Amino acid sequence: MYKEIIKDFKENFLIKNPLKRNIDFPYEILDLNKIITFVWPRRSGKTYFMFYILKKLIKQKKINIDDIVFIDFSIFLEKEFSVKKLIENFYELHPNKKPFFVFDEIQELDNFSDIVLYLYNKDYKIFLSWSNSKLLSNELSTKFRWRTYDIKVFPLDFNEFLYFKNIKQKEILTPKEIGIFKNVFIEYLQYWAYPEICLIEDKNIKTNLIKNYFEVVFYKDLIERYWINNEYVLKFLFKKIVLSNTKEFSVTKAFYDLKSQNVKIWIQSLYNYIEYFREIFFISELSDKYQKKWKKYYLYDVWFMSLVLKNNYWQRFENIIYLTLLKKYWDIKYLQNRSWEIDFIVDKEDLAIQVCYDLNMENFLREIEFLSESSYKNKILIYFSKEKEFKFKWVKILSIFEFFKI
Repeated sequence: MYKEIIKDFKENFLIKNPLKRNIDFPYEILDLNKIITFVWPRRSGKTYFMFYILKKLIKQKKINIDDIVFIDFSIFLEKEFSVKKLIENFYELHPNKKPFFVFDEIQELDNFSDIVLYLYNKDYKIFLSWSNSKLLSNELSTKFRWRTYDIKVFPLDFNEFLYFKNIKQKEILTPKEIGIFKNVFIEYLQYWAYPEICLIEDKNIKTNLIKNYFEVVFYKDLIERYWINNEYVLKFLFKKIVLSNTKEFSVTKAFYDLKSQNVKIWIQSLYNYIEYFREIFFISELSDKYQKKWKKYYLYDVWFMSLVLKNNYWQRFENIIYLTLLKKYWDIKYLQNRSWEIDFIVDKEDLAIQVCYDLNMENFLREIEFLSESSYKNKILIYFSKEKEFKFKWVKILSIFEFFKI
């Protein structure tokens, strides 16, 4: 069995041509004794990014294609996995080589930590991908402390989306080019940025594939993994999170809404479900800078909003800005006062950001007032479309296309 897996990978790998991503990979880390992990949501491109790195290493003659032992555990059908048998079979095929292990969606393997630690102690090179932050943090705190180096693989940002679609950016856009870019960005809002989806033209295929992604995440990663038997409450909570997207979310209010429907549930169970959503990279939590109990939740997949709301582009727009900032800065908060709110703040950059999908005179004055009240040195207002030209001395006003060039 393992011999076939090793041979099949070589055949499939040679025909794949993974595209470049805007993700830093420090190649010198390979000279250190580290387990390199590729983490973040399912279908964000972790596998193909690993392939891209492997092809670069082969081109640089640092490894040979025969060294690679790749197993995707999301489709591994055998009941038991024997790492010793795998090693034995590898050396039967390649007695003069040393395996480079690449394990995809490793969290699907029950005893993965023991297996990985065994390989690590044998001084093998190891790439891992996984889609569960709790597994990552638990293992890091026990067996893998100081032994891993993490590469976060987000879905495509808009610049990568354009690159995948072979659309070149320009410093100055004509009205025609602005219209074309807006059309492309609407597609980005509608179908989100999975690498696989980006390259498909048929809208029905796009939609069906993303629905399938949702079902895998919802039923396999949530309900099956966490043994949840109350599907109604889980779907109710998901809907509430989407409806409150970009606004503060109250678990207590959700609890009383369920209680009014005569649904029996402990409020702690709702907090647990929220944590499960976070662990599988379904939602991301944003905290208020000062009021730590205040939370907002953004989705890692903006398309999932369409299961609850249609054409909610302004919510998707803000969600995308958040994910872009998260990828770049990581430590982001929001700031709310009694009379005003700043969508995003990045303290280390002394940066405050407001987001407005359709910019008009009314909301421009409101957003500018909010920014003006803040003490941040760098202030940005980001929009998709605007009613007229707007200027303000202390605020940088950027279109979404200008924002992605920063």
